[in-house]
Amino acid sequence: MPTSEVVDFLVIGSGLAGLTFALRVAEHGTVAVLTKSDVSESNTNYAQGGIAAAVGEADSWELHEQDTLVAGAGLCNLSAVRHLVQNAPSAIKWLRDLGAHFDPDLGREGGHSRNRIVRRADRTGGEVERAVVRAVHDHANIEVYDHAFVTELLIAKGRCVGASAQIEGLGARAFRSRAVMLATGGCGKLYTHTTNPAVATGDGIALALKAGAEVANLEFMQFHPTTLYHPQMRSFLISEAVRGAGATLRNHNGTRFMYDYDARLEAEMKRLGTWCVYLDTAHLERTRLEEEFPTIAKRLASIGILIHKDWIPVVPAQHYSCGGVVTDLDGRTSVPGLYAAGEVASTGVNGANRLASNSLLEAIVFAAAAARASVNEPTPTKTPQTHKPKCVPEVDSIRIRRTLQRAMTEHAAIVRTDKGLASASRTIARLGDDYAKHVGAPFSTHGVETHNLLMIGAALVEAAQARRENVGLHYNADLNGDESPHSEAPPQASGEPRPISEG
Repeated sequence: MPTSEVVDFLVIGSGLAGLTFALRVAEHGTVAVLTKSDVSESNTNYAQGGIAAAVGEADSWELHEQDTLVAGAGLCNLSAVRHLVQNAPSAIKWLRDLGAHFDPDLGREGGHSRNRIVRRADRTGGEVERAVVRAVHDHANIEVYDHAFVTELLIAKGRCVGASAQIEGLGARAFRSRAVMLATGGCGKLYTHTTNPAVATGDGIALALKAGAEVANLEFMQFHPTTLYHPQMRSFLISEAVRGAGATLRNHNGTRFMYDYDARLEAEMKRLGTWCVYLDTAHLERTRLEEEFPTIAKRLASIGILIHKDWIPVVPAQHYSCGGVVTDLDGRTSVPGLYAAGEVASTGVNGANRLASNSLLEAIVFAAAAARASVNEPTPTKTPQTHKPKCVPEVDSIRIRRTLQRAMTEHAAIVRTDKGLASASRTIARLGDDYAKHVGAPFSTHGVETHNLLMIGAALVEAAQARRENVGLHYNADLNGDESPHSEAPPQASGEPRPISEG
């Protein structure tokens, strides 16, 4: 039995959702935050887009709600959306009170009928994370455990009462708590190309699945059309706002091809058999580019690409998972004592597609709601028995993971087919057997992550096979659009065309 610790609240993950929850509940008891890497290594920190909130004079929560419903293609939960948009202004105020600094003007992104993006140039996530992390470190009731990998949720009589983790320098630890918050982010490492950081291996969804929690909408995987194709910075996102500023897409022949296609860049890449296309900003004013996109310009310059002069090689990449662990409006999952917020959760806000810049907002609003609800959870009296994770040698883990990523990228990415999904399902089953055959190695984070990715990949493919309609982010080329149509047309709203964007 590992060393056991008792706290009032346990947080798994250190993005905006987890740290918001930690700060809110810290007024009611002790908090332990377990983060797999450093406390600032999360999807939040890499978010270039801003936070959507109806705080402008010509805006209203009703318009924000309508834009969100349109983006979700008729599959949003109206109560969840309304809860989100009505609480947006207070979420922005809370961040300002913590010391976050934002630009004086509001931005506008794809899908929004008004200027409502609260931002800090092209590094909003980093600014928000900076303010929240500082507040966490300053709070006496919060203790952060860096390099702590959670291997199991502890369940007693059907209730989540804590978690066990492997902590660098400390070994195995068990944590008992009144409530557990899952805030582990997304699962981008299911795919070959992703904007997510290396830690995004879907651990929270896998933990929830093992604990018997309900998950939903995993088939709705959002891909960003323009991420850098370069060996030194493969997952770096080139904001949709760059195209909004006038950048154009070209193929290897220099031809602008978007007249022939929709936002699915991979169609042109497949047609020409090329590995990338190019984003052309050379015709735009240098001063404007460097003022509006300072982070992007600096990062590109570090690898020899000048934003005002050179074409930028880009590919589509997995960006955001709209599905996850099902929660109610208070962040409760189907397992008592277990809460979830942020990208790991399926709150009902996103439906079949996430509206740009709703993600950071969703993390704050639903984590705050979960914090209010969790203070009433009872205190458990006993730490259940823990179990050692089953690991494979890292060389096998690497091989299995790469094979999984290739299968998911080829068959369960932007465009899918029945045959491709069936092939992916068989591959994942074979890889699962392969993993089980090699179990017996000492603990390694990479090994357990790979097992988690296999679980999520299987669940995602199964969900995609079950979705017999093309809606939102799910597109199966074998469905002609007349088979099992959605019973309700998506609500309409005024505004410009709504491309996928990053927020």
